[in-house]
Amino acid sequence: MKKFKYFSSSEKLILIKKYWILYFFIFGFALLSIVFGLYPMLKSIQFSFMDSKTVFTTQDYIGIKNYSKMINDVYFWDSFRITILFTIISVPLNIIVSLALAHLLSNKNINKHLLLIYKLAIFIPFITPDVVGAVVWKQVFNTNGAINEFLILLNQNPIGWLTEPKIALSVLAFVELWKHLGLYTIIFLTNYQLIDTSMYEAAYMDGANNKQKYFFITLPTLKPAIILNGVYAFIQFMKTYTVARIITFGGPNYSTNFLSYYAFSKYENMDFGGATAIATMLFLLILILTLIGIRKGDMK
Repeated sequence: MKKFKYFSSSEKLILIKKYWILYFFIFGFALLSIVFGLYPMLKSIQFSFMDSKTVFTTQDYIGIKNYSKMINDVYFWDSFRITILFTIISVPLNIIVSLALAHLLSNKNINKHLLLIYKLAIFIPFITPDVVGAVVWKQVFNTNGAINEFLILLNQNPIGWLTEPKIALSVLAFVELWKHLGLYTIIFLTNYQLIDTSMYEAAYMDGANNKQKYFFITLPTLKPAIILNGVYAFIQFMKTYTVARIITFGGPNYSTNFLSYYAFSKYENMDFGGATAIATMLFLLILILTLIGIRKGDMK
């Protein structure tokens, strides 16, 4: 079929009349994306070049001073390091665990009703509001929370889950794993159904064991899903905010002060220019690294 731009004017008109409802919804979605997505993003970038005191008044431009302050801010670089570390931990963790779960759930011997229950149990956290999940997990990991109360019952010393820097970061990684694991698992399970089972039969005839079939058939076939989940996970964890805002408030000792949370703290302190400068840098960093990751994935 010809691309739309190669149709004549009369043919385009006929297509628009025939599929008007489709173009209506496309136009509506595009309009909403521009008004509530593109426009605020452009205004945010514009604010990053303004004096914070004049963002909503005379709008005095100060060039790259906000970016210069950001580059010389030790807290910014500390937040940058923490965000990268958290992403490096969380992305492989989520991909590996979801791959393992998808492999287990793809077993055809599992009862269909039980399989549905398992899928729901894994996916429900993903559709649970972020704030609700974070509040519940905060109560669980608090000093006097459920886990420490259980440890006391076992005559064990309570652990500072949210008061020890290294442990607090691990707790947030666990909570984010619980939150997003369902989506990655469902995507992998969907791609499992696209695998040609005749390849397994041929491999079996050639004497391949289960490990060889997994690494030489299953994983290569799941490559598009791995890239998709990897890119989504990278974007998600680079902009982690809710768990830091609700559970740790960037602490203890700034150990969970992610870039998104640091930008928000700047906004709370009325430093709109500094906040939007950090947000802009985070956006550009995510965009560049995502494009590099996609390109590397396509080249393999």
